[in-house]
Amino acid sequence: MRQADQSTGFAVGEIGHLMDAKSNLKSALLPISCAVIVAGMFMSYVHLAQGGPSVWSFDRIGFFLSPLVLIVSALFLARKSRIGFVLAAIGSALAILWVFGTESRAYRNSWIALNASGNDPVLLSYLGDSLWRIVSIAVSSTTLIWAGTRLFPSTWQIRKRPANQRMWPAIAVSLISILAWFILFVSPYRQPIIVDAVAPELGILHVQKDGLTFHETRVTIYHDSRFFLIRNDRKLLRYSFMERPYEGVLDDDLRAELKAVLGLPELKRTQDKSPRALMARKGEGWYTETSTFAITAFTTENGLSPPDQLVQFFRKLENSPSSKSGPEYVVRDVCLGFCYDPKAGLGYRAENQRCGYGLDRRERCY
Repeated sequence: MRQADQSTGFAVGEIGHLMDAKSNLKSALLPISCAVIVAGMFMSYVHLAQGGPSVWSFDRIGFFLSPLVLIVSALFLARKSRIGFVLAAIGSALAILWVFGTESRAYRNSWIALNASGNDPVLLSYLGDSLWRIVSIAVSSTTLIWAGTRLFPSTWQIRKRPANQRMWPAIAVSLISILAWFILFVSPYRQPIIVDAVAPELGILHVQKDGLTFHETRVTIYHDSRFFLIRNDRKLLRYSFMERPYEGVLDDDLRAELKAVLGLPELKRTQDKSPRALMARKGEGWYTETSTFAITAFTTENGLSPPDQLVQFFRKLENSPSSKSGPEYVVRDVCLGFCYDPKAGLGYRAENQRCGYGLDRRERCY
């Protein structure tokens, strides 16, 4: 009996230690969250110095006050927890205010910054800062909701347990908020660049879809007879893929064929502003764009076949002996390929090519 009592006491003691460890971990999570937010905000000071909200804006006030409030809240949590929770909620709200006050769907978009492509160090610097902003929002919203629920009366219960002891609602609401932010801001596909390029005389995109893989070839022809051919084999559910460019010059025969292709009546009919990507498991699409900026679509899904003359001209450019290849470069898509559409395949990838301000000064992306 004595041995059984000792075993029972040992088991109870172990359970007590585990509960204490769990309680200590929970009590440590809030200060850790505050520290993460503070670290993220301090790391963004450098980027703010390069340009940001106006001096007297609420965004900047929230940016500078948030770390200070969170530091004070962490100090209060040990002895005056209620004041600490209130300050943690306020500091987290200020951090959220700053991020969304300096965020825009069109031109200052943290999700689109993760599409920074190529090997340019300036563009790649956006990746780290934007990732910090997203993590800061995730931690801040979780901290805000959790600190707020800790202030609930003990009589408020969720599934026979005090609501102020539950952490999963804060995590669930935070994840839903991040997902909604992602869905609203990530489409259409674009990269964090601004371009002011010369409009091409003709652009042709050929897409072959096989399951999750898209085989794409784009030809862009300019008025000086130069043309650029770009190939890629991108896949859905992949964050990045490689593109290889080729450059060539039209000879007199190809120039004459180009004039005939531009006169095809089919290229003036099935025009669309932003054609949809192929959805069937297997499919093929031909897309053209001229100086009118409208895009024609000939796909297996809309039942339209491309003109033979257009296909033959495209094949000749593919096999042109004058073309020379350039170095491969990486293209990124935080939407894992699902936001990348034929318009992006035709080269419309800059923010100002997909978004703009209407007469009412509201942002619109298309």
